[in-house]
Amino acid sequence: MYNKIASIILNSGKAVGLSDVYVAQPETLKENLAGKVFLLAEISGKKSEARKIFDFLILALQDSYYNDEKIMLRGKIEGLKIENIFEAALAKINKSLSDFLLEEKIKLNTAATNLTIGVIYENKLHFANFGRNRALLLYRHGEHYEIINVEVNATEASPAANDDEATSIKTPQLFSSVISGEIPQDSYFIFTSETMPEYLSGQDMLDIVTKLPPITAAEQIKNVLAKINVYVPFLGIIIKNTMGAGGSEVKEEPEEVLSAHSSISSLNYTEQKTEEMLASAGLINLPHLFKRIKKTIKSWQPVKSKQRSFRSDRPEQPDRSIKTEEKNITQPVLNLGTVKSMNLARADSFLMKDKIFFKKNPGRLLNGLKSFWSGLSSLFGFRFFAGWRGKINRWLASVSLKKRSLYLILGGVTLILVISIIIGTSNHNHKLAQENFNNIVAQINEQKILVESRLSYGNDDGARTALLAQQALVSSLPAKTKAEIAAAAPYLADLHTQEERVQKISRVTAVKVNDLSGLGIKNLIFTGDAALGSIFGAGDKFIYGLKPDSASSSKIEIVEAVNLTKPQYDTKTATLYYWDSTKQIIQYNLKTKSRLTISLPVLAAPDDLAGYKIFNNNLYSVDKTKSQVYRFQRAQTGYAAPTDWLKEPADLSQATDLFVDGSVYVLKLSGQVLKFYTGKAVNFNSAALSPVMTGANKIMVGNKYIYVFEPSSKRLAVLAKEDGHLMEQYVADSLNQPVDFAVDEVGRSAYFLDGEAIYKITLNQ
Repeated sequence: MYNKIASIILNSGKAVGLSDVYVAQPETLKENLAGKVFLLAEISGKKSEARKIFDFLILALQDSYYNDEKIMLRGKIEGLKIENIFEAALAKINKSLSDFLLEEKIKLNTAATNLTIGVIYENKLHFANFGRNRALLLYRHGEHYEIINVEVNATEASPAANDDEATSIKTPQLFSSVISGEIPQDSYFIFTSETMPEYLSGQDMLDIVTKLPPITAAEQIKNVLAKINVYVPFLGIIIKNTMGAGGSEVKEEPEEVLSAHSSISSLNYTEQKTEEMLASAGLINLPHLFKRIKKTIKSWQPVKSKQRSFRSDRPEQPDRSIKTEEKNITQPVLNLGTVKSMNLARADSFLMKDKIFFKKNPGRLLNGLKSFWSGLSSLFGFRFFAGWRGKINRWLASVSLKKRSLYLILGGVTLILVISIIIGTSNHNHKLAQENFNNIVAQINEQKILVESRLSYGNDDGARTALLAQQALVSSLPAKTKAEIAAAAPYLADLHTQEERVQKISRVTAVKVNDLSGLGIKNLIFTGDAALGSIFGAGDKFIYGLKPDSASSSKIEIVEAVNLTKPQYDTKTATLYYWDSTKQIIQYNLKTKSRLTISLPVLAAPDDLAGYKIFNNNLYSVDKTKSQVYRFQRAQTGYAAPTDWLKEPADLSQATDLFVDGSVYVLKLSGQVLKFYTGKAVNFNSAALSPVMTGANKIMVGNKYIYVFEPSSKRLAVLAKEDGHLMEQYVADSLNQPVDFAVDEVGRSAYFLDGEAIYKITLNQ
């Protein structure tokens, strides 16, 4: 993928006429061949008529562009470009739109109509503009971004000789010219209606668009504009060039270039005027003084060169180094091309736009550094200072004592003035930095309040959106010096706290309730029967009956067993079930003290029983390799051969455990829970846990809640059984390496097996 696109539509219903944005979603093949077309429209008039025009433009664009047979011939016809096909499509749209307006008897108010139509293919952008919509490039310049108004930075080009379709139409139409160019890597292109830049400053636009993904940035811009008490529509399209981010490379086509010096100079002029207004009264503008000194030094070099040539009686030669330097100075940061006119309007028409090429010159920085180093070496070289010491001594000898005193006083005053300038500039920069910090902090506090309010109303999705905005703001806080890091630390701590609130994480302290030293217990099961034993643990071939906060325990030996794992408990019959490494199920009745060894079919290998459950005397297990749930029916001597229980395909390749209570719940490594009933998937929106689980291995389903356990993070997630939304996440940091858990849902407690001890936490549910 070469780019990401997001649209902005706000207050469209309050427009007089229609305000809407369209971004095509073509099939993969069409997108690879022709890219994506888009339309940003403000059409004045009756809403029904404006909607007809908008729908017609979309259909005409789809038909004239995507259905053009030249799209399929691009690889076979040399020189055929997307730009040519797009221009031909615009010519057809102009003609068909005129026919449509006449046929429908619609009078289009062109003075109040703004249309932008275009196509983005790979990293190349082609568009035509009618009206007052804005086309802005957010261009990365060093570590900062600059906004360039594309429509004022290029000149008109002569029509190409092979543009037959474009030159065949001679009457003025809506789309009279095409602007084409390449979006630089890691840069953004924004189309907006005329109103958006009036209510959203350029700096705010830079802060939002360059720090958030396009979709999130679009939502943030809508949130900011929604707070403004105005009733005008806002439209926009954000395009981010992601070419090169994933290693993709596209061969660039040679294009005609033109300098964008005018826009950069405009930005520099605005910056200079701002510095003059902010400067303290009575102090010298130090940056301006340095520029004047630099300009004076440069003016010495050509004079010096001419004097050397004249003294040696040689013909004066042009100074090539100076020309090279001048060439580098005038070389543009961006190479902007010219507009390709379709000859649909007069040359002096306001409809004529520019065709630009956003292509960065890789050699400019290196050449600039070489020129700077060469000038610096000549300035501070040995020859420059040779003889100056003697000249200064002779000059001082010729100056009277009174003049020396005056010069000394002047030097002292100058030194004091320079020091005051440096201190004033430093204080001024510190003040600006503090104001910027305070502004960011104010926005962070707004987002904090927004997160809290949405959490209080149960709007979890809205809280997550506000949290993303808060994360972006906190990351923009300066954190280079120790003082800046210390100032940002409280906001990082608050962000971490709010992240855990949104993720519903409760950090709890587990209390030790049983010491199991020497017993070798490796798993737990909670029965809830105090008379028989609330908790049972098993290890090797022994089963132990345990009571919380009690040192005593009962011991049951299963002679025929080797390693008892994966405990299950049937509350109706008071029966424990264990999977034994001998590929058998061990059944032990707590009331009758009887036990039974149940054989399994050959197909029931240990991997098949990565998760198993006995329900109504039938055994259910998961086969990850075949993404199937098997059911083993109980027979007299054991279990019969398995049958496929799922009746439709499902991805169970990451399954780790399952639970059956009439419905079948399958747990995945990520903590996601899949629910099935009568062999088919149920619409069950299991919450996406954050932080993401990577090793969830046990699930338990109670009367109201689902419990998911991940040992590595010491985390127990509780989901609502009804719809799967997140209730709470418990993290017991005090545990060492927990291996199993059991839940007492009635007593609202959870027990963890950690080493040779059992620990308990209290649940809020």
